[in-house]
Amino acid sequence: MGTDRYAYASRLRRMDPVAKILFCALVLGVCLCCGGIAPGLATLLMMGLLSVFWGGVPGKVFLKFLTVPLAFLALGCLTIVVNAHPQGTPVLAGLSVGSQVWGITRDSAFQGLAILSKSLGAISAMYFLALNTPMTDVTLGLQRLKVPQLMIELMDLIYRFIFVLWDTAAAIRTAQDSRLGYTGFRRSISSLGSLSSMVFLRAWNKADAIYSALESRGYTGSLATMAQTYQPGKTCYLIAPAVGFVQLLCCWLEVRYFG
Repeated sequence: MGTDRYAYASRLRRMDPVAKILFCALVLGVCLCCGGIAPGLATLLMMGLLSVFWGGVPGKVFLKFLTVPLAFLALGCLTIVVNAHPQGTPVLAGLSVGSQVWGITRDSAFQGLAILSKSLGAISAMYFLALNTPMTDVTLGLQRLKVPQLMIELMDLIYRFIFVLWDTAAAIRTAQDSRLGYTGFRRSISSLGSLSSMVFLRAWNKADAIYSALESRGYTGSLATMAQTYQPGKTCYLIAPAVGFVQLLCCWLEVRYFG
């Protein structure tokens, strides 16, 4: 389910997860530290090409996952691009409202595009890891990197319970649909409220049952996972400096010629 179906089918499935984690961390860090529009777009392009041609992820799948956060990013950037300005302020497009002009200035447009490109670049770096590394491999890699065990356990449990909530909500929604629970606006609102409350209660009960089952099997506060044999991640260590160099080069060129 989710990204795991593609991660298990990836060509990089057997590559050392530590190498992939460090590679994505480097790309993500450089993308966040560089200002401007070009570094984010370069990161998005490079990580997308690596996911498709190196990892074997279908291009449509990568683009589909990119559309998931676009609505949130668009709304966030819209509040940055469109602002109120005093009358007489030069705007690219605007509307006079009383003593102010609501519109888009050159600086706000650049800032909005820079944030959007940087966000998409960072998301593409994380998608490269998620679409080419199953969750169990990620947790094993984090353990080898000496990440605190409590953080790893919480991350693993939260990830697993996403699908518990998903299955519970799907079952309740099917039952409501079979009883015509969404035939009108008022009935739909009532059914949605009932679904939300029932999902929480059933997930709570299921979590309590799972914890009892873990304790009965000797759970001591950590989930042991069997280590696997991975292929060396030398290619990741070789590609990482090249990707970082392109990101920094794009940042320098943008500042040099458009800054």
